[in-house]
Amino acid sequence: MRLELIGINHQTSTVDIRDRAAMGQDDIQINLNNLVEMENIDGAVILSTCNRTELYVSPLQHHSENAFRSLFQSLTRLTRPEVDSAYIYRDEKAVGHLLRVSSGLNSQMIGEIQILKQVKDAYHLALNNHSTNSILNRMFLKAIECGKNVRHRTRISEGSVSVASAAIELSNRVFGSLDNCNVLLVGAGETVRLAAKFFGNAGVESWRVSNRTKTNAASLSDNLGGNVVEFPPTEIDVGWADIILSATSCSSPVVQEKTVFNSSESSNKMQLFLDLAIPRDMEPGIKDLPNNFLYTVDDFKDLVAANIESRQGEAIRAEKIVDKLIIDFSKWYQENRISPTIQQLQSVLETIRIEEVNKNVGRFQVEDRDQVDKFSKSLMRKVTSLIIGNLKRASREKDDVKLAKALTIALSSADNTNVNEVLEQLDNEFSHRSTP
Repeated sequence: MRLELIGINHQTSTVDIRDRAAMGQDDIQINLNNLVEMENIDGAVILSTCNRTELYVSPLQHHSENAFRSLFQSLTRLTRPEVDSAYIYRDEKAVGHLLRVSSGLNSQMIGEIQILKQVKDAYHLALNNHSTNSILNRMFLKAIECGKNVRHRTRISEGSVSVASAAIELSNRVFGSLDNCNVLLVGAGETVRLAAKFFGNAGVESWRVSNRTKTNAASLSDNLGGNVVEFPPTEIDVGWADIILSATSCSSPVVQEKTVFNSSESSNKMQLFLDLAIPRDMEPGIKDLPNNFLYTVDDFKDLVAANIESRQGEAIRAEKIVDKLIIDFSKWYQENRISPTIQQLQSVLETIRIEEVNKNVGRFQVEDRDQVDKFSKSLMRKVTSLIIGNLKRASREKDDVKLAKALTIALSSADNTNVNEVLEQLDNEFSHRSTP
């Protein structure tokens, strides 16, 4: 099989290494153009995300491991020792890896959804750049199909698997819809920003941001289209909010029970307090005030753990889907690799059919000639179907292309310039099988 993969991901490398291996769209296009100009490469696709950079190629003959690592290094800003830690997969193992990637089985968080779109984008970029071939096209389309099947037929992407996403899931349950909710964010760090992203996806449009460092608060607020308010939050800002989410690094609570009490004296509206900080940002007495609901990190841990366990169970079902599609792809490839011989067979027999019909057409009445043409086509279809069936069976079941090679030679003529090319392709199949 003419497939090779080399790459790094979150399991094999640090963030710094992944940053230096990452490629933007312009870099990818330049690299793809250079790759397909190489004598031994018939097609290439590059998948580059925050958690992985992978090079997929369809070579005429497999590269040595050393040559493949050198090729990968030339595309990145990695040192040779860093490239030496990259994983290499060939043929069915390369197919299986890509199918698991697109299904979310190889992600940092099992079942993540974004990776399927990233695989699609990587493939379409290479396709539009005319950098793929039929084998890569088939593999990536099969990977996209696999990703969709896994998400439709399992529950691998369901349930929150981070504290921030669990907090938004709870908010949806409490309010039903977040479209009209006012959200007060206390803090501007990674957890708050991630939660803000989830809230935004859920429909929140009204924001206030309270943070010790005003520039960080302004940066987050500008992204959200919200307003910067005092830190710690005042009674007015707490009273304005339906949801108050906090995740600072302060050593003592920044949302105090007294502030919440005073803010709600003249209001009976329900408020949800989400404390995602360690140590706590919110005084525990808040939960005892009327119409107030307070949840901390500990309250979400069990939900997150249960969802992760559920996803791991669904991963077993997903693996079965992947395994079946790997088999499907292998069958297709084993039959497809002899397609040049099949095309040659059909062309030669059709030429013979036409010559014989034209030679003998005068022996038949004019009104019978259409029937003669139909009969000859039917006869040739039966002959070619028998031969093609045996060719495919030998290739698929016995991994044998000797019959295809013998037929190619038997059908060749002195002026047939394509024969050597077909024979070379078939010979390459033997070299691929013997490469470790």
